[in-house]
Amino acid sequence: MRYFFLLLLIVASIGIFIAIIIPRYDVVKTQRTDIASYQANLDTAKQLQQSRDSLIAQYNNISQTDLSNLQTLLPDSVNNIRLIIQIDSLATKNNLSSLRNVDYSPDQIAAATPGTAGATTTAAATTDAATANKPYGQFVMSFQTSGSYANFLSFLSDLEQNLRLVDITDIEFTPDTAVGTQTAGSTIDYKVTIQTYWLKK
Repeated sequence: MRYFFLLLLIVASIGIFIAIIIPRYDVVKTQRTDIASYQANLDTAKQLQQSRDSLIAQYNNISQTDLSNLQTLLPDSVNNIRLIIQIDSLATKNNLSSLRNVDYSPDQIAAATPGTAGATTTAAATTDAATANKPYGQFVMSFQTSGSYANFLSFLSDLEQNLRLVDITDIEFTPDTAVGTQTAGSTIDYKVTIQTYWLKK
């Protein structure tokens, strides 16, 4: 009888271990795994926060003048009106005529804020699929102006040294006077095609 109770106690202990202890141990083991995962996520979040704080500190150390220059060099949108005014100002400065026949594809123009219909004064350039994944966009524009060749060269020099990043992709010359009668100061019509860039948000 004594051995029977002892055997019954052993069987009951095994049953309790299987029915209660093992499931709870599995729960604890799962919770430990979750805690380790959460802790790893917290560590990653702390590292990201430190990196963010470091970048914010570096950004705050940049002078307002430098920030303004960077915005001019590579803006986060294409303000087509401002761009035209800047180039027209350079042309006038170099005694060329005001810009005329300014042309760009309407497909390149999009509202500065995605999803808003809009304003044509601030625009973004859209390109083909090959450049869609680039961190910057491209905006192509052509215009015409007139003046002497020397003044045009001076205009190109100023455009090259201008803070705004601009590539001249094509130039066409059309003399106003008959062939063979041009002088150093003769007026020439110029059609210029440029490509500028903007930083995608």
